[in-house]
Amino acid sequence: MAFEKEIAHSLYSAYEVYLDLKEQLHDLQQLRTQQLEEALSRIPVPDLEESGKGKGQHALEDQDAEHSVGKKKRIPTIEDHEQQVHHDLDMLAKKIEGLVQSLIQNHTTAPAMLVEFENLRTFKIMSGEKFALNVVLPLKPNR
Repeated sequence: MAFEKEIAHSLYSAYEVYLDLKEQLHDLQQLRTQQLEEALSRIPVPDLEESGKGKGQHALEDQDAEHSVGKKKRIPTIEDHEQQVHHDLDMLAKKIEGLVQSLIQNHTTAPAMLVEFENLRTFKIMSGEKFALNVVLPLKPNR
């Protein structure tokens, strides 16, 4: 039963990482959209009327804006998020490799695996967490 437990936990951990990566990719898409909207909003709209400001005054306003941005906390870039996603994908690959090695080296039976997934589901529910594999692997408690 120890190998079945290791396999069940490895598979579940890999699935949790997958769900996290899915959420991160969604966040990256939103970040790209937000940054594009911000970049588009910074494009100056030509004034059709004279505003009365001199060219020197515009230059001072631009310098003030640059200084105020420099003082704020650094905003994570898309590249930072992409690096984190690549790191998480590497972790997922290692978990899956461990799972494959366990399956190749230790033959398990389906009933033993179902018992281990039921134990994992019970542990998650008792610890107040959602069992993420309910959608993929609906399990019914023993009655």
